Amino acid sequence: MASAVEVFTPNAIPTYTYVGRKTRGFEERLREALSIPNMVVSLSGPSKSGKTVLVNKVVGSDNLISLSGASIRTPEGLWRNTLTWMDVPTERVQTSSSKLTMSADASAGGKVGIPLVAQGKAEAGGSVGGEKGLQTTERFEPTGLHQVIREIGGSNFVVFVDDFHYIPKDVQTELGKQIKEAAESGVRICTASVPHRSDDVVRSNPELRGRVAAVDTNYWTPEELEQIANRGFQELNVDLAPAILNRLVAEAFGSPQLMQLICLNFCFENGITETLPEQKRVEIDFVTAQNVLERTSAMTDFSSMFAKLHSGPRQRGVERKEFKFEDDSKGDVYRCVLLAMAADPPRLSFRYDEMLKRTEAVSIDDSPTGSSVAQALMQMDKLAAAIQEAPVIEWDEDVLDIVEPYFLFFLRNSAILRKLAAS
Repeated sequence: MASAVEVFTPNAIPTYTYVGRKTRGFEERLREALSIPNMVVSLSGPSKSGKTVLVNKVVGSDNLISLSGASIRTPEGLWRNTLTWMDVPTERVQTSSSKLTMSADASAGGKVGIPLVAQGKAEAGGSVGGEKGLQTTERFEPTGLHQVIREIGGSNFVVFVDDFHYIPKDVQTELGKQIKEAAESGVRICTASVPHRSDDVVRSNPELRGRVAAVDTNYWTPEELEQIANRGFQELNVDLAPAILNRLVAEAFGSPQLMQLICLNFCFENGITETLPEQKRVEIDFVTAQNVLERTSAMTDFSSMFAKLHSGPRQRGVERKEFKFEDDSKGDVYRCVLLAMAADPPRLSFRYDEMLKRTEAVSIDDSPTGSSVAQALMQMDKLAAAIQEAPVIEWDEDVLDIVEPYFLFFLRNSAILRKLAAS
């Protein structure tokens, strides 16, 4: 018997609901790339598309040194964080004398399986063989890159740098040189980035070209997302009505992490806390399904960002034109664009002409001009980037990409647009 939170795991490695997407061959390609000596692996894929879960499945948690690019602000930070993960002693004590030289760790703790890291405790004495001499003691901190090479070079350990694109550009440049040296010394390294930043590791050091194996993933298909729900609800003895399953899948926008979260909140909303004693067919009405989605949106909060995007940049002395919309609200071009993003059918990418059609569809009588829509999208891109480093939308004058599935989910399924209309 399993609990709902064990079955559907949006923030952990899934056990009951892992889907390997074998027809895509991602696991095999990643495994092959990691097997090539002295090769850096660059894994790319959209936000919340399961890159970390994929690496963990292929490498195994015991051999995966998982680090976040957001925590690396200097080149030395990568290697320091690696040594910290390995529990390498924070300092070494070296004692020497005129008669002999001896060296011992001040603390000999370390993770089992890390080569060359002492596994027990040791004490260094001041004399050996009855002889004594003038002694001096020095303390050393871990030496960074070269100590990492000594510890795990040629081993099965993989240094996994998630969100490599979060590392500052100037730091990436120096780090690219060090990553090349580490790889040439047998340290296995894998970086993960979003697709439009997938070549950051190569650009950081052009000499890495030809030494980086790229593995590109993408959003999940509806059929793949269905497998998550089917495996999980089967484990819980729940027979989910097809119409409800299709609704949940459509709102996950190709994100397995979001699908896990929606399914978990479905369980909460329907009082399913653990495996049912007997199989039960669950069919819910539209209102209950919407309650599930709105409940999930509370865990994907973008309220502050949408408040700024809805109001747009500050302007003095210029009154923005007001429009009437299909949801019985009124507002300017910024509200119009948000309503267009949220409209059916759900999409994560729109060409300029598609956005114009959507703004016309959500408007009554009059709609914003093409130039004002393009200007609003440009300003919203800037506003979103100023609020958080990780991009949620990107506008390049011809295509609007919503790069964060949670952003669109919150826009469509929370009460944010109603609240902003009333403010």
